[in-house]
Amino acid sequence: MLTPVESISLAGDRAKQNDDAFGFSDTRAWVLDGATDLHDTPLTPYASDASWIAQFANSQLHGLEGMDLWLGVFEIATTAALAFANITQGRPFERWQSPISSLLLAEETEAGIAALDLGDSRVFALDAEGAVFVAGGPDDAADDESALAAKQVDKHKPLLRRGETIDMLRRMRAELNQPGSRWTFCLDPACADHARAFEWKLARPAHVLLMTDGFSALADRYRAYGAADLVRAALDKGLQELGRELRAIENADSGGDRHPRFKKSDDATALLLRLT
Repeated sequence: MLTPVESISLAGDRAKQNDDAFGFSDTRAWVLDGATDLHDTPLTPYASDASWIAQFANSQLHGLEGMDLWLGVFEIATTAALAFANITQGRPFERWQSPISSLLLAEETEAGIAALDLGDSRVFALDAEGAVFVAGGPDDAADDESALAAKQVDKHKPLLRRGETIDMLRRMRAELNQPGSRWTFCLDPACADHARAFEWKLARPAHVLLMTDGFSALADRYRAYGAADLVRAALDKGLQELGRELRAIENADSGGDRHPRFKKSDDATALLLRLT
């Protein structure tokens, strides 16, 4: 049985919306991380198009219990594309404006769990025999972002006011979700075919920690924890305390001198699950 233990979802900027989402339904759990808008005015009625796609996918995932994971992602992307077309009504927009989101979707199996991954969210697991499992997103994604962020010459400005940075991010965003590039959950149903799949055999009871990259930064960017230690800390300290530790690290390095990044704090979502 896969059951939720605790969850947390922190806004990176409390003056703005949270572009993350998460959910749980019977034997499945997921986290979503809408990619920050790179334009001022959203194309949807939401506070951001990133929030729109994350919340849309979240609502649809609750209704797909029992459907094959790949087929479920295909169906949601198809429905999202139709919904977005209905909202925009033929208004032109640039490729980099098309909303995208990370999606990590896991389900219980007889042996343990199986999952699909699109984007840079992460999952760590620790089973009853002490075996550690790590998956989700490129392992060096945080390091790559730090290297790019370190090159900014105008990081003191709000993100959308950094000319060279935004131009670079828009070019990178436009290159996603095409043959030969990295894929995220998007408005192209073909994203389902490019999802990374994995299965883990877990000795029960096991604990599984699903996270958006804003939360997994505790391990991947700030190196405050290893994968196993982060799962243990989630059990021993709780996600709220880990959230406080995360923000303390970021507040102490608000300018990004020690840990270069594009935002002082990112939306951070985590869902701790127990497999029995």
